[in-house]
Amino acid sequence: MDFSSAINWLTSPQMFTGPFGHHRMEFLLSHLDDPQEEFPAVLVGGTNGKGSVTVLLESIFSAGAEYQVGATVSPHLVDLTERVRFQCGQIPTHLWVQGTEALKKAVRVMEKEPSLGPPSFFELITALAFFAFRETYVDLAFVEVGLGGRLDATNVCHPEISVITNIGTDHKEILGPDKPSIAREKLGIIRPKRPLVTAERDPEIRKIFQETCDKVKAPLFFANPEDRFNVIKSTPRGHLLAIDGFENEIAFPLPGLHQLDNLAVVLEVVRLLSKNGFEISPDAICKGISQVSWPGRLQWLSGPPPILTDGAHNAEGLSSLVGFLKQFPMERPCHLVLGALKKKPVVEMAIALAQHADTLSFVPPTSPRSVEKSEFDSLISPLDPRWSWHESLESALAAGASSGSILVTGSLYLVADLLRLRGSAS
Repeated sequence: MDFSSAINWLTSPQMFTGPFGHHRMEFLLSHLDDPQEEFPAVLVGGTNGKGSVTVLLESIFSAGAEYQVGATVSPHLVDLTERVRFQCGQIPTHLWVQGTEALKKAVRVMEKEPSLGPPSFFELITALAFFAFRETYVDLAFVEVGLGGRLDATNVCHPEISVITNIGTDHKEILGPDKPSIAREKLGIIRPKRPLVTAERDPEIRKIFQETCDKVKAPLFFANPEDRFNVIKSTPRGHLLAIDGFENEIAFPLPGLHQLDNLAVVLEVVRLLSKNGFEISPDAICKGISQVSWPGRLQWLSGPPPILTDGAHNAEGLSSLVGFLKQFPMERPCHLVLGALKKKPVVEMAIALAQHADTLSFVPPTSPRSVEKSEFDSLISPLDPRWSWHESLESALAAGASSGSILVTGSLYLVADLLRLRGSAS
C-alpha cells in the first residue's frame, strides 16, 4: 500500500457510521496494541473554540525544545492529513501507510462481526492518530473531541486535563434538546480527580459543571481573560496583550473577542500542566501564542478585494462573527458569499449577515448535505431582494469582484472550497 492508496481507503464511501459507543474504538485500538496507553493527553471538548484551544496548546508546547507533541483537529479543510499533527506539522506519510495497513486488517474482522460492524471515518482517523503518536514518541497529545464527549471516539484516551470550552446548542438532534442535556453529554470527558477547565459563563451550566465535578472529585477551573491578561489593542488581525507574569507585550494573531476566552483557557491549562511536571518556558509560551495559525477562522486573504472567511456554522459561531463585524466593519461596499448545510440556522445567518453587506450571494458548499436551490428559493430569497443563487463559488466571488471587500462564511465546507480555490489552507 502506498500513501495515495491509504488515503483513498480511509475516505472510501464503504465506511459507514454505526451507532455511538466505544466498542468499535476499543477493538481497533486493541489491534494496534493499545497506543492510547503510551502517552498522556489533554482532551479538548466544547461547542465552539475547541480547535483553537487545541492548536494554541500545540503551538506553545512545540515552540520550545522540551517536548514533542501531537494533536488532532477536525474537520480538515483542504487535505485529510491536516487532522493528525506532529510539532505543528503533518505526521510522516509512512505512518499513514503503516497505520492504515494495520487498521485494514482490523476492519476485515469487524465487518464479519455483527456486534461490531464497520468503524466510522472518525474512529479510523482517531485510531490512526493514536498509533502515530506512539510511533513518534510524543510526550503529550492534545486531542480535540469530535462530537459531544461521553461516547466520542476520542474519549478512550487518558487525559491529564479535560477542557470544555463552552456549551452551545449545536447537534441537538444527537446530544440532547437543551443546553443542560448537552452539557451532561460533554461532561463525559472528565476523569476522577483530574482537572476540568472551562470558559463557560452561563450560571446554570456552571452549576451543572460544579455538581458533576464534585461527584468525581475533579477540580474545576473557570478561565476568565481578565484574570490572565490585559488587552492593549484589538484589530481585525488579532490582539496585542500584556499577559500577567510576562515582561514583553505579545501579539496574538487570532482575531475576535471569543479568542480571548480560548486563550484564557489555554493559559490555565498551561499552568496546570506545569504543576503536573510539564513545565514550559516563558519564551516558548510567548512564541507559541504569537506564531499560532488556525486557517478558516476569521482568516484574511489578500485581494483585491480583500476576503474575510470564517467557518461560523452555528448560533454561537454566528454570534461571534456578528460581534466581530460590529467591532470591525467590512470595507464597503461589501459582498457577502453565504453557504450552509441543512439543519444549520441558515435563515438566522442570512438575516444577521445581510445587515453587514451590500450585495448578497448564496452558493452550496461541496457537501451532499448542502442547502439546495429549492430551499434557497423558499427560505432565503424571500428575506431580501438582494439575494442571488450561484451554482459555483467562482461565480459567487465574481459577483463581488468590484466590491471593497468580500465575506465568505456559513460553513467550514465553504471555507474549504475557498482555500482549495486559492490553493492553500495556510
